[in-house]
Amino acid sequence: MASDVKKYAVSCSVCQTTKPSQRKPAGLMVPIQPQRPWEYTGVDYVGPLPRTPSGNAYIIVFVDYFSKWIEVSAVREATAQVAANKFISDVFARHGAPSFLISDRGTPFVSELFEHVVSTLGTEHRLTTAYHPQTNATERVNRTLKAAIRAYVGDKHTAWDKYIPQICFALRTAHHESTGLSPSMMLYGRDLRASLQEAHDHARAVLNESHKRQKRYYDLRRRHASYNIGDLVRAKSHPRSDALTNFTAKLAPLYTGPYRISQKLSDVNYRPARNDTGTDAGVFHVVNLLPFHTWDTASRRGRTRHKDCTTPPEGAVVIFLQSEWHSRYGRIPDAELLCLFFYHWTHK
Repeated sequence: MASDVKKYAVSCSVCQTTKPSQRKPAGLMVPIQPQRPWEYTGVDYVGPLPRTPSGNAYIIVFVDYFSKWIEVSAVREATAQVAANKFISDVFARHGAPSFLISDRGTPFVSELFEHVVSTLGTEHRLTTAYHPQTNATERVNRTLKAAIRAYVGDKHTAWDKYIPQICFALRTAHHESTGLSPSMMLYGRDLRASLQEAHDHARAVLNESHKRQKRYYDLRRRHASYNIGDLVRAKSHPRSDALTNFTAKLAPLYTGPYRISQKLSDVNYRPARNDTGTDAGVFHVVNLLPFHTWDTASRRGRTRHKDCTTPPEGAVVIFLQSEWHSRYGRIPDAELLCLFFYHWTHK
């Protein structure tokens, strides 16, 4: 009886789509590791900002993932035409065509015009998954830019475009934590008494350690999640309130589905399809996916928990878990206890 009640509760579709998850976000870090300048480039718009006397209301930002060099321009509108022109003038004409250009799924970047220009120049355009912009390094630059503009303009909010060159100079000559060097040193070898090749060799070594360190700390707050082709999942919804139809996002379901995994694109990106029609639902990062349980899968779920407990933690996670266990119980756990603790810690 108790088992049936548990299976009924676990497989309830209403509960699965309306109740929030209490687990850690899914998806361990998969860092992008460029090996040369302008191999990977990110692009994004900032704005709208107060329109200046010159008519500018947006900022378009390009960032090189290797050197951290930025190209920033104030523009009047955030359109595909502007993005394509700036890609040609600010990136291609100065640095050559990047191997990969990463952007979000904003309208200017998914247009046929922009795609045509980028592909014609020999660059592969890659889009971030919906509601997971962390892939695009430009997001971090945008925050820094807005903070710098805020410091410069004071109460003159329509004069922000006058300070773009000074802000860019400051960011290009400041040492970056990830590389240990300034972007100008990385790109031109001018800041320090060293050759450009030495700068690149140094940066590759430092970047490698930086990626490992960032992944270690990032993964402590994440859990591993993977799905097989055919698995049922639910996807996190992002509804918007609409006063005209008396619809409020606060009372809308938190998840939609069920969907069935149709393609695994990477360790963290999947393409699901609607379970009833087979219609493609797009590309999702695992942070926006959770298993969808039916009566049958709920009954199997209970029998596989012990099997999951046999997957041991590795690397820095072991040290972290040992420290946590020692702080709670005053001793170091054996391998079996550590494995069980790891399972419950990642599924709480």
